[in-house]
Amino acid sequence: MSRGKSDLAARLSRFGLAAWQPGRRLSRLLPLLVLLAGLVLTLGYWRFEWLHSHAAQRRAFESEMHGLGQRFLLQMSAQRQLMQGVQGFLLAHSQADEAALRRYIQALPLDSDFAGLQGLMVARSGPATAHAPSWVRVEQIEPGHSPSRRAQGLDLMAVPALQDLLLRAQDRARLTYSGLLDLQTLKLGTGKGYLLALPVWFAAPSAGRLDGGAAEPPAAWVLAALNSSGLLAGLYGEIPPGLALSFYDGEEASDARLLFRGSSLAAGESLAAAQQSQDRRLNLDGQSWTLRLSAGSEFADRFGASELRAVPWVGGLLSVLLSLLAWLLLTSRDRAQQLAERMTSALRESEQRWAFALEGAGDGVWEWVLSSGSIHCSLRWKTIMGLNPAQPEPNLSLLCAMVHPQDLPRVKAEFQQCLDGQASTLVSEYRVAGPQGQWNWVLSRGMVVERDEHHAPLRMIGTLSDINARRQSEERVRFMALHDPLTELANRAHFDERFHFALANARRYNESLGLILLDLDRFKPINDQHGHAVGDLLLQTVAKRIRSSVRETDTVGRIGGDEFVVLLTGPVTAETAQLVLEKIFNQVALPMELNGVKLEITCSLGLALYPQDGADELSLSKCADDAMYHNKRDGRRLMSALPRMQSGSGSQTPD
Repeated sequence: MSRGKSDLAARLSRFGLAAWQPGRRLSRLLPLLVLLAGLVLTLGYWRFEWLHSHAAQRRAFESEMHGLGQRFLLQMSAQRQLMQGVQGFLLAHSQADEAALRRYIQALPLDSDFAGLQGLMVARSGPATAHAPSWVRVEQIEPGHSPSRRAQGLDLMAVPALQDLLLRAQDRARLTYSGLLDLQTLKLGTGKGYLLALPVWFAAPSAGRLDGGAAEPPAAWVLAALNSSGLLAGLYGEIPPGLALSFYDGEEASDARLLFRGSSLAAGESLAAAQQSQDRRLNLDGQSWTLRLSAGSEFADRFGASELRAVPWVGGLLSVLLSLLAWLLLTSRDRAQQLAERMTSALRESEQRWAFALEGAGDGVWEWVLSSGSIHCSLRWKTIMGLNPAQPEPNLSLLCAMVHPQDLPRVKAEFQQCLDGQASTLVSEYRVAGPQGQWNWVLSRGMVVERDEHHAPLRMIGTLSDINARRQSEERVRFMALHDPLTELANRAHFDERFHFALANARRYNESLGLILLDLDRFKPINDQHGHAVGDLLLQTVAKRIRSSVRETDTVGRIGGDEFVVLLTGPVTAETAQLVLEKIFNQVALPMELNGVKLEITCSLGLALYPQDGADELSLSKCADDAMYHNKRDGRRLMSALPRMQSGSGSQTPD
């Protein structure tokens, strides 16, 4: 037996295998095991990052889809508010001439936000026949150089498609869209687009029909022609790289209903080869559109798709290097130690590069670990929040202190709903303190990504977007809808609303209030002599002086060219109201210099007190108006209110 073993050893020695021992076997198998483990880890890492990249792509794609859709809906809402503003002007100035309406429209900010608008039209209705106007004729088109100017005098009831639009708008008593029209053929503009119709009743329409529609046709119409190509090109002129957008009329996405198509796909890449595509239905005021968004390879590359293709090669190379390292460690301790240090440094740098390349492409990224209370955020998140990028990670107390006190309870409630599972995602808009002491609007989106066995939240992640510019634009639109654009005082509609509320409050709590009407004396000659620019500056100066003469709780409005109104909220007595009258009169009468022109102007005022001079808006306005014109006629320029026996004897005299 021993002789057989010695013979086997002699044979192995001839083939160079005399040193085949368990230690040598391990030194040869270990590098192979390291290589195999590295390849498995590379595959797992590549799979994880692939899922992460696709999730980021999906979130960004859905965010782009939502943003593009909201951009269109906000644009159409702005068109609606514009038409409602003209409707309010017609209701407030039912006897206004074309020049007054032209001045009102010229004062509107019809800039790039109203791309595609072919023109605003005002039409009048003829006598009613069978609950429908016998004719609806376009009487005024603004601006005067608009493409819709050829529709001047057009009878809209004579065109079947437009007749159907007017009847639907009358039945609905609100803004109504036509179907897709050839505006060029109908003389309403250029190209294809829509006609928007908004009925105007100078008295509230009565629902006298069985189907709930208005019993009588409206007296006037506000119409707007929109060119679909110009509208959509202005909205979607710049599309994010790697995306293609198609916009269709209605709910059918077919080439026959295509309104607009824009693409930022890579050169040579077609829509058919898009990696993902999604449709979204947009509905507004009974009209439907379809938005189709497609993403190509360039969009995927923004989320590390190109880097992911290199992961197998880099991972395989690292696995080979690790297996070589294992072999070197077993063969040379010193050499292995040096090589290990170099590889450790290389791996650290590689990890940093991968973390930078694969970071999410959102505005700002945050992570909240609820178990420890720690918050991790990206540099972009700190920039949006106005924090120093070098500053340590913020804590929850600091974040709560940065949120506006009025928004903090709502924000906490919205976060709590998401944590409790009542809402699957968090979408919250709120204000945060800026570095210069200002308040900036941000949008925070997030979701709970990890819970324990008791469904308690463990980890939450989300993004932060800067929406300050959008919110400021929305606030400006709301402000302009309630205020006079020249003086920034309350317009007639807003003042009437405040007047009605203050009067109801005075009745409920048995309080008093005062109404002051003010008319500038001989404003028209000044405006004619020195021009509208000086006239406008004079009105702005007078508005500031009136506003500085009353309390912050009082309301000042402009209801006409040179007519102003002041609402004094209680408690108000005849003596305190008289002091306010004198203060306003003296402030207005102070000399002023406008564009190098020295001017002096006086005013006539009229005062009515509730409940002494009237119990409702009409009687108080009548009393104050009579007092003002009685004052103007007698040349006294200042008085409180008419005696009770004279309250109805005032006669109006023009400037």
